[in-house]
Amino acid sequence: MRLEDATLALEPRSVGAAIDLAILFYRRHAVKLLSLSVLFGLLPVLIGGYRATHGDGWIWALVLFFFGSAFLGAAVVAGAGHHVFGEEFTLKNTLRHLRRRLGSLLFWLPAARIVLALLGAMCWGLLWVPVGARYGFLSEVLVLEQLRGRKIAKRLEEILKSTHVEACGRYFAIASFGLLVSTVLFLFLDLGSQVLFGVPIFLAKVSWAVAYEDVTNLLSYDPLLVSVLASTWWLVYPLARLAWFFCYLDARIRREGWDVEIAFRVEARRIA
Repeated sequence: MRLEDATLALEPRSVGAAIDLAILFYRRHAVKLLSLSVLFGLLPVLIGGYRATHGDGWIWALVLFFFGSAFLGAAVVAGAGHHVFGEEFTLKNTLRHLRRRLGSLLFWLPAARIVLALLGAMCWGLLWVPVGARYGFLSEVLVLEQLRGRKIAKRLEEILKSTHVEACGRYFAIASFGLLVSTVLFLFLDLGSQVLFGVPIFLAKVSWAVAYEDVTNLLSYDPLLVSVLASTWWLVYPLARLAWFFCYLDARIRREGWDVEIAFRVEARRIA
């Protein structure tokens, strides 16, 4: 990566600024990011919808999203990361970068998700955020920094050295933001389908007198509900992953002084 080719200002950013930048980036490259969501998420959504006919649709949808979103995140990092440093953001370039690191991605990403699931489930889920933040920059280290073996764990520790608590706060804020956006999108699709097409997805099917039983049955047996709900996860995830990627840039800017280095290079050119 050449810092002088950066297409955005390399400066420290708060988590709010990272989310704002992610929204702007998503809006500008919406077609490409939506294409990545469809490419990686279409099959899991279809499988979840099909399994709903067997009574375990939401479980399949959740498990497939949990593991499959790691690869979608790597694709977002590959495309956005190289675009930030001057390369055109296209599906072809994104998939080319992924193919170069395919072996490492196929090993490390599922392994990290398994560790996250096992450790995160301890203490009633209280370890989810610390463990998630600890391994959150794995795609950046694999795809952008292209490290291998023991260097990966060492690099992850180095990036978050003395800032792990702050990273946990950012991770929780971005996860909450993604969950909120996904919920709003789902309700919007639900109401839109009911009003425009007369096809209820969720709210109109629930009798609030026995809401728990209705919701449980719908999540287990309703293919339409499972498919639409899972689709919102896949569509919103790139937005949250972009925000976390910009937090990675912020971490490197703060630790490695990219903004100062850029200023020195500009001043050196001016003097020359």
